[in-house]
Amino acid sequence: MSWLTFSGTAYDLGICVDHSKIGPTMPALTDPLDDAQLALLKVMAEQYLKSGQWPFWRYVEQMMDHLGYDDAEQVLKSLPVVGANSPVGRSYGLAWYDRVHLADDSRPALTVAAGLHSPELRHVFGDNFISVLQYFIKHQRAVRPSPDKVEAAYVTSDDFKRDFPAVTDEFVAALPGIFEHEPVLRRGSQPWGTNPARWRFELHKWLKDYRGVDDLPGYVERITEITLAANTLIIPESRAPELARVLGSSGGKIVIGPALSSPMPTVTGAITPRAVTPPEPKLYVNEGILTELSAKQGKTKLNLKKLLQLLRELDDAYADDHPYSCHALLRAIIDHVPPILGHKSFESAVNNYTWTRTDKKYVSRLLEFKTQADDVLHRQIRESADVITMYDLPQAAALNALLRVCIDKL
Repeated sequence: MSWLTFSGTAYDLGICVDHSKIGPTMPALTDPLDDAQLALLKVMAEQYLKSGQWPFWRYVEQMMDHLGYDDAEQVLKSLPVVGANSPVGRSYGLAWYDRVHLADDSRPALTVAAGLHSPELRHVFGDNFISVLQYFIKHQRAVRPSPDKVEAAYVTSDDFKRDFPAVTDEFVAALPGIFEHEPVLRRGSQPWGTNPARWRFELHKWLKDYRGVDDLPGYVERITEITLAANTLIIPESRAPELARVLGSSGGKIVIGPALSSPMPTVTGAITPRAVTPPEPKLYVNEGILTELSAKQGKTKLNLKKLLQLLRELDDAYADDHPYSCHALLRAIIDHVPPILGHKSFESAVNNYTWTRTDKKYVSRLLEFKTQADDVLHRQIRESADVITMYDLPQAAALNALLRVCIDKL
C-alpha cells in the first residue's frame, strides 16, 4: 500500500453533476503514449508514491538508461502539452519542469493529468484528487458573502481530515505540492501555521471553473478548455502576421479584431520586484513581555527557566492552532506563577494580592478559565464531539497583564 493511499469508503459530497456542460474529449493530453513515455511516468510515479517527493532528474535518467532509453530528456519533452509551446502564453502538460535548464538535482513533477496514463497514479490523481476538488467546490458554494466587506473564506487541512477521517496524513500533507502544478488550484493553497504539513485553501471565485467535473478525464478536459481560452488573443488585423511569427505553434487561437484607435503604450525601464516580507508570527504572549522576563533570569532568587519554556511552548501551540495544548499550557502557567506574588495558589493570589481594578478583572478571567482547562485535561472520552476550540481561549491581554505584574514584582 502506498503512503498516499486514501483508504476507506467513498464519500457522498452532495454535489450534483451536470454532464451537459462537459464537451467532447480534447485529444492532446489524452492520446495514447508510447512505451518510452509510459516508462518515464512509471519511474517517476513509483518513487513518488514510496517517498512522497519526486525523484531527482539524475535518478530518472539513470533508471531510464537501465530500461534501455538513452535520452530521457527527449522523452520528457515529448510528453503531450496543451497551450503555448513558446515563452508567450500558458501551457499545461503531463509534466512540470524547467524547460530552459533541466539540472541533475532538479525534481520534475507529474501533473494530475498524468494519472490518465499512469496506473500507479490513477488512484491518487483520480478518485482521491477529484474528491478533494469537489469538497472545495461544495464549501465555496456554501460561502455567504457580506454586502459590506470582502472576506476570504478558507478550508484548512484540519477541516479536511475531520470530514474525511479515513484519509492518511501523508495524502493531506502532499496536497499543496499537487496543487502547485494545477491551473486555478495553485492560487488557493497557502501554508498554515509553522508545521509544513498543515495548509489552508482559499475558496476563491475561480473554483467555479471546475463545477460539474466529476472524474479525471473531465478535469483534464476542463483544464484544456481553460488553457486554450487563456491563449486566445484578440489583435488588430495589421499585427496578425507579426504575432503569428512570434507565437509559432502556440496551441492557442488568434482572433483578428479591428485596429486599435490608439497605439499601444510603450513601457520603459525595468520592473524591479519587491522583496516579499514573511508574515509576522502569530503570538499569544507579548514579545516585549517575554524579552523582559528573559532578562530577569539570573537576577532574582526564583528560577524562571520553566516559566519561560512554558510561555514559548504556548506560543508554538498557539501558532499551530492546537487548542488542547494551549489550554493545558495556560493552565500550567497560571498555577506556576503565584510564588512570584507571594502566594501558594492562583486562587489565593487573585483574591488577596493588591491589584489595580483593571488587572483584577484580567486575572479573574484567568481564574474562571481554570474550569475550562479542567474540562480539557480531565473530561473522559464520550460519544459526542468535544466543543473546545481555539476561540475559547481567554483574551491574550489577560495573561500579558498577569505577566506584566509578575515582572514588576521580580
